[in-house]
Amino acid sequence: SVKEKLTPLEQQIVELKKKFPDIQVGYKFRFFGEDAEKAANVLGIVAYYSHNFLTASVPTFRLHVHVRRLVEAGYKVGVVKQTETAAIKAHGTNKAGPFSRDLSALYTKATLEAGEFLGGEESGERDGPIRLSSYIMCVVEEAITEHKANAGKDEVRGSFDARFGVVAVETSTGDVMYGHFMDTVTRTELESRLLACAPAELLLSASLSASTKKLLMDYAGAADVRVEKTPENSFDNGGTVAALADFYGSLASSKKGCLDEKVDGGLEVIFYLQALMTMPEIVVAAFAHIFAYLKQFNLENVLRLGALFRPFAGQQEMTLSPNTIRQLEILHNQTDGTENGCLFWLMNHTKTAFGARLLKYWVTHPLRDRMLISQRLDAVAEIAESIGDKGRGTTVATLASTLLLLGKLPDLERGITRIYHKTATYEAPFLFCNPVVILSDRNFINVINAIMKAASQFQRVRDARSALLSRLISAVTSTSVIDHANKLVTSLNAEAAAAGDKINLFVAGQFPEVDECKENIKSIEEDLESFLPSYRKLLKCSNLEYLSVSGTSFLVEVPCAQRVPADWVKINSTKKANRYHPPEVLEASERMALAKEQLNISCAKAWDMFLTDFTSYHMEFRAAVQALAALDCLYSLAVVSCNQGYVRPEFVDEACLLKIEGGRHPVLDSTLQDAFVPNDTVLSGEGERSQIITGPNMGGKSCYIRQVALITIMSQIGSYVPAATAKLHVFDAVFTRMGAMDRIQRGSSTFFEELSEASTILHKATSRSLVVIDELGRGTSTHDGVAIAYATLHHLLQEVQCFTLFVTHYLNVTEVVKLFPGRVQAYHMSYLAESPEGDLDKSSVQEAAQKVTFLYKLQPGAASRSFGINVARLAKVPESCVARAAEKAAAFEDEMSSRHSSNSREKQKLLEEVYSLLQHRDLADKDLKSAQLKVQKLLEFS
Repeated sequence: SVKEKLTPLEQQIVELKKKFPDIQVGYKFRFFGEDAEKAANVLGIVAYYSHNFLTASVPTFRLHVHVRRLVEAGYKVGVVKQTETAAIKAHGTNKAGPFSRDLSALYTKATLEAGEFLGGEESGERDGPIRLSSYIMCVVEEAITEHKANAGKDEVRGSFDARFGVVAVETSTGDVMYGHFMDTVTRTELESRLLACAPAELLLSASLSASTKKLLMDYAGAADVRVEKTPENSFDNGGTVAALADFYGSLASSKKGCLDEKVDGGLEVIFYLQALMTMPEIVVAAFAHIFAYLKQFNLENVLRLGALFRPFAGQQEMTLSPNTIRQLEILHNQTDGTENGCLFWLMNHTKTAFGARLLKYWVTHPLRDRMLISQRLDAVAEIAESIGDKGRGTTVATLASTLLLLGKLPDLERGITRIYHKTATYEAPFLFCNPVVILSDRNFINVINAIMKAASQFQRVRDARSALLSRLISAVTSTSVIDHANKLVTSLNAEAAAAGDKINLFVAGQFPEVDECKENIKSIEEDLESFLPSYRKLLKCSNLEYLSVSGTSFLVEVPCAQRVPADWVKINSTKKANRYHPPEVLEASERMALAKEQLNISCAKAWDMFLTDFTSYHMEFRAAVQALAALDCLYSLAVVSCNQGYVRPEFVDEACLLKIEGGRHPVLDSTLQDAFVPNDTVLSGEGERSQIITGPNMGGKSCYIRQVALITIMSQIGSYVPAATAKLHVFDAVFTRMGAMDRIQRGSSTFFEELSEASTILHKATSRSLVVIDELGRGTSTHDGVAIAYATLHHLLQEVQCFTLFVTHYLNVTEVVKLFPGRVQAYHMSYLAESPEGDLDKSSVQEAAQKVTFLYKLQPGAASRSFGINVARLAKVPESCVARAAEKAAAFEDEMSSRHSSNSREKQKLLEEVYSLLQHRDLADKDLKSAQLKVQKLLEFS
């Protein structure tokens, strides 16, 4: 209704918003309407009315700062730029209208690093910490109905209610993870993928159930993750296959990029469409959704990088459950959610961002193959030797010094991926009339030069003993990589690149169209020079030359008093002189401006063709960068292994064994140093498979079981461990159930969460798993809690037969030792309990006055009490409450003791009566029935 009142610019904005309704549009980095209001709130700038719209603006040189801030606030940000310059417009059909404009770049959390380069990163101006990775994860769900369920086991049909297809893409590194799985109503499998991937964005399909949406939205809210939803019925009637077939069809006749080898580290090669079609339909659907989403960012080509595809967890890797990652503080601590004090924080000594990304994957995916673990340990041992004094002055020492140089490398993984996306070198802000080359540490030449420098440095390292090190160094120093890097770099003029001169960036003769444009400009320049002799003669000025003032070139300056031909156009003047464009100069300068624009366009096309040629080498460079990342991770593990008191773990072949002498909690050991009390652990498949750990509150029970789990995980990552000796078999999984946490938003109580975690363990653990359970059964009544704890441990001992560390305050649970002699043993964390009078281990009637000293040493036998009253005093509970609690505890103990004594007398009496009845050979029916009742009563007592 107000269309006729809008200015041409405002009408363009309205049309762009109709075309891109979900983005924030800016022209010359201005915001309009609701976008201006949102930007003003996030950026702290002023919004004001101009003509028909509320508007706000930011300086052009601060674009990189403001776009990042808007993206981090959760917005999808689009930047609109002119698609024509003044010179092109003057010779086109749009002479009278406004400049043509269109969306030039689009940014979200998951695409910012891979998108068109914004500039400004070198200034370090960011609102928050730098993200190591920014995955976008697409989740597709399918309900499991009775006819779709496996016709095998009843428990499978009863446990799983949904099937999932998940694809996660890191656009800035080209990493693509995929997977499909069935999940229970608690969605633990889905949650484990979320925690391991830590996506920056979630792409949710329309098929998700309410419970799945709730989990994902809760995760997104807590982790500040942006959420996007796919359109309804976006791929009906086989549309997923059709969309991907069109995309991959162009590769059918192309030989470029089709590598039939595997990248080191177990990354699987996907042979594009053929391999994709062998995947489950639900995974293909997830690929199709994420392809459609990335297409709007011009980043869909990342799905062509077949050799970078890999499953969420390989067959030779352990997938840590979400509970294990969270409760063992693998990636973040549970105090403030940061990395400080977690296992990754302890082990991360990488020098590069791409090395840190790979190490995070290693930490959450320990190996399950003994040979691969041994190869890593051999490499770590060799690097650790080179770090120490023993290797000084040798070839081994050269290895450590070379690895230290990795810290000077830029983020090569993102760099080569940006080159592949053709967003690596320059942006064309038509706001400044001409495209401007922006050179930074992420630019093409710097990235290729860095790869060449790394290759030349590692060529000094020869005769590595470790097979893994030799293989990685060979990948980095590959002759093919060095030759192709040299070819690419020598194709460019380094001086022109350093000066930001993309016109002279290419060597002459490489791109004929560029040379032709340069010849055209040279011809126009010669025409302009040919005019000067006549002007000098006309104006009687033998030294007349053209002037350039304020961006206007080829001006003829004449004193004010001197007359000039009437057809000369006056451009500007000073007090003493006027400046003119003669008609032929004006015509030639217009031709020059157009020729320069055509040269810019030709240079841009030439650069695009140059980057297209790079794609044929991309996988080789990618393999070299992956090898550098692995070397960086091995160096990080070697630094950890050099810590005092760390030892190389020894793995046994077939037998089940976990033997740790002098084991210490890795994180606490690094902070407490010598103050930490070590403990031994011995579990064996032929003997004791489980430990029941009791003892006082705050006595070190949870710390002990955590350290055993962490030492196991560190061993299978390929690291040395904090212990005197460590010998173990390769575990297939580590399961934990620790702490207390409810999820009210999902309708789960604390006790339900406890039992859900226990249920997952009972269903998934095998005889080669390590299970750690801490105080199961606390969230309900004492009798129910004891019964559930007892039954869970009984099931693990009898059915699963895994290695188990079971912490409990329920002493009745230790009765299971009698049923499985030799396979389970009760232990306690030792302590000294001393009353003011000097008597030791008084009953709880005097516990409030006792002084308890924790010794933190694991000892055989169950503890006599848990000293909860002592903890209440340490927590500064009012003394009156502590005293009353002690009295009540003593009363409960007396009552239980009395009841036990009474039961014992009654049992003795029943036994005597049954014995008396059984002395008779011929029992009457009534006597037999009486004996049966008495025996049943005895069983109830038991």
